[in-house]
Amino acid sequence: MQNKYFTTGEFAKLCHIEKHVLFHYDEIGLFSPAITGDNGYRYYSCYQYDTFAVIRAMQSIGMSLKDIKVYLDQRNPELFLKLIDEKNKDIDEEIKRLKDIKQMIKRLKDYTKEAMDSGEDICLKSLPAARLLLSENMENKTNDDLAIFMDAYMRFCGSHHAVSPEFVGNMITVENLQKENYLNYSYLYMPTDTRNKSADFARKQGIYLYACHHGYYDTIHQTYKKMLKYAEDNKILLGKFAYEEYLLADVAQKDMTGYVTKILIETREDVGNAQYNPK
Repeated sequence: MQNKYFTTGEFAKLCHIEKHVLFHYDEIGLFSPAITGDNGYRYYSCYQYDTFAVIRAMQSIGMSLKDIKVYLDQRNPELFLKLIDEKNKDIDEEIKRLKDIKQMIKRLKDYTKEAMDSGEDICLKSLPAARLLLSENMENKTNDDLAIFMDAYMRFCGSHHAVSPEFVGNMITVENLQKENYLNYSYLYMPTDTRNKSADFARKQGIYLYACHHGYYDTIHQTYKKMLKYAEDNKILLGKFAYEEYLLADVAQKDMTGYVTKILIETREDVGNAQYNPK
């Protein structure tokens, strides 16, 4: 017996685990000792190491002990290939999830740096095209009605897994800004790299009027008024939409007076003629 079998302690040491793991596996019928002596001592065969290795490998790819037990009881090559295909899909999904998290972290970092570098100046900027994922049209539905807006906001965040306000912007028409309807939003939006036929919108490449609003969102109309005055004074023709993006909000700034909201307003300026900040 000494040449072919190991005690529970010896086998646990061989497998680099604690003895209680083997006791638990035995209790649930997943992995039992080859021999249990009259004295109650448990002995594991050296050949059981391979089975134990399979269990640990299955755990490493996310299988539950319950599913591993079913697999061990029924395993054959066809079932193994089916399992591998399923786990490949799971791994692909996990890779995508991790890439999304990495992209989220990069965006938060970029937004925070931009907020920290921002000043009070208004200027023109040349920006590339951007693809946006839009909410349903909210114009004339949410004006001055916070409850309706928050319901739309939460549904949009939930359906697109937005975990932070920095990932959701507001679109409002220039016409509403000129009428001082600062809360009559047209859409919520999120930047996206994926085409979506039902809610896809391409923010055009071009010259945008750029400013950052510092402080409470309730006072953002003050910055809009300055931007509209700047456009009027400099004879800048404005386009259809303005875009609000939260560069610095609750996730990184405790004091609301330190919040920073970026505002972009479409213009009809020509890239070759406009005087703009190329940053």
